[in-house]
Amino acid sequence: MVLAVLCVGIFLVQLDVTVVNVALPSLRLDLHTSLAGQQWVVSAYMIALAGLLLLCGAVGDRIGHRKVVLAGLSVFGLASLACGVAPSIETLVAARAVQGIGAALLLPGTLAVITDLYADRAARARAVGIWAGAGALALPSGPILGGLLVNAFGWRAVFLINLPLIAAAIPLAVRLVPPRPPSRPSTRSRLVLNRAFVGSNVIAGLMNLVGLGTILVMTLYLQERLGHSALRAGLELLPLFAPLAVLGPVTGRITARVGPRLPMTAGLLLGAAGSASLLLVRPAGGFAAVVPVELGLGLGMGLLTAAVVSAAIASLPPDRAGFASGVNNTARQAVGAVGIALYGGVVGSPATGPGFVHGLHQLAWIGAGLWLFAALLTWLTIRSARPDGPEHDRTQAVEVPAAGLDQRG
Repeated sequence: MVLAVLCVGIFLVQLDVTVVNVALPSLRLDLHTSLAGQQWVVSAYMIALAGLLLLCGAVGDRIGHRKVVLAGLSVFGLASLACGVAPSIETLVAARAVQGIGAALLLPGTLAVITDLYADRAARARAVGIWAGAGALALPSGPILGGLLVNAFGWRAVFLINLPLIAAAIPLAVRLVPPRPPSRPSTRSRLVLNRAFVGSNVIAGLMNLVGLGTILVMTLYLQERLGHSALRAGLELLPLFAPLAVLGPVTGRITARVGPRLPMTAGLLLGAAGSASLLLVRPAGGFAAVVPVELGLGLGMGLLTAAVVSAAIASLPPDRAGFASGVNNTARQAVGAVGIALYGGVVGSPATGPGFVHGLHQLAWIGAGLWLFAALLTWLTIRSARPDGPEHDRTQAVEVPAAGLDQRG
């Protein structure tokens, strides 16, 4: 039951990435904004999230992750209300940034509590798989739920829907999430950042750069290029999001048995094939042309997410769970925000005719190249050992003085 409550946190964070995408055309018309305004509605959330993840993870290590999770739920709820009543694009972007602050508290906090609860590394890998699966479940839920809400009530409903979820989650978290004394490391201790930790975080960032960038351009293609409704576009994104929801727990179990390297490699190669499939999109094409793109990325990210998170968490001592999850999620969200800006900039407006599709073809080469680079990096940095093997790979380690990182209670 505690794990289920923690999964609500990651579900909310991920839901507000995808549920907003299908609302972008509607809010553009209602708030009289441009493509740049649409991008800022997505990016303001992710920039605030990425910029504060590391700090929030360290704060959780100091004061206890239970307090951070409760604060995150509260801030996220208040910001969701502000988004739902925003009178202008400027107010909406500002409220989305505050929402990102709440998400920055939730994301490392929920993952660190899981690390506290599961001392056995194989059990922890399975729990992380369930956690990642809950986040992945929000991805297909977002477009469908968003489409239903936008069609029935307008774009504001995609933010207001968070309020009942948070109202149910806060009292459950108060009652079920156990408190844990904050860590009190010695001022002379040193934190070893090994190549597995560095590699897993770079790979996680590249995954989100390509994945979130592709989600943005697929949404624009389906709604503004093909003219499909928000609900129809949400349903058409299911080939991308459904594998993410299904494969998260499965990948957690695979990682617990064989380690993270093999599922990461398989996921990255499938992702490369999905990105390359953007070359199949034509100016007069339809939904069928993007199905291979969605399947490749959905299967690839479904295999990759739980494995790369497990690799990052397992590479540092358990008392650094907040720091490890903060760095990993910072890498994912910060580089993901770059991906949204990059992909949006390359394709331009969907109304520009063949220029939009030409941009998709350019992104096919960029995305496939980044996935393949990440696959090479996996074999250079990630061990094949199972999670119940030796905890830390100290090869090519970098020692960081505790004074810069340790948080003392």
